[in-house]
Amino acid sequence: MGDACQAVSLVTGQGASLAVAGAYVLAEQLAGAGSVDEALARYQAQWQPVVTAKQEAGRSAIEWFLPSSRTRLWMRRIAATLTAVPGLDRYVSKALVGKTHLSLEELSGERNGLSRITVAQR
Repeated sequence: MGDACQAVSLVTGQGASLAVAGAYVLAEQLAGAGSVDEALARYQAQWQPVVTAKQEAGRSAIEWFLPSSRTRLWMRRIAATLTAVPGLDRYVSKALVGKTHLSLEELSGERNGLSRITVAQR
């Protein structure tokens, strides 16, 4: 259900990751809220920016996966070749899938150190 309502992109994926992480955040909100309506509102406010950032990253990465011209295809080949250079591989991957990572602890407000799963925000 989470994957269907948080669709990112068939090209870039990440839907299952968002679904699993979103389920975790929702469960945290349901456990700590006074009502289901309150939990859903808090979940929406907290999780929507993460999903929106992933959707935007997916839209911006389309040109990388499906170049629209020979020039862009040539640029993609050069960028892919440069990923063999230490440090540049991280730059290219961050440009494609996002830059900042939030832990589920930070998203849910949990501070007991049990969760170490990270979700790319942008």
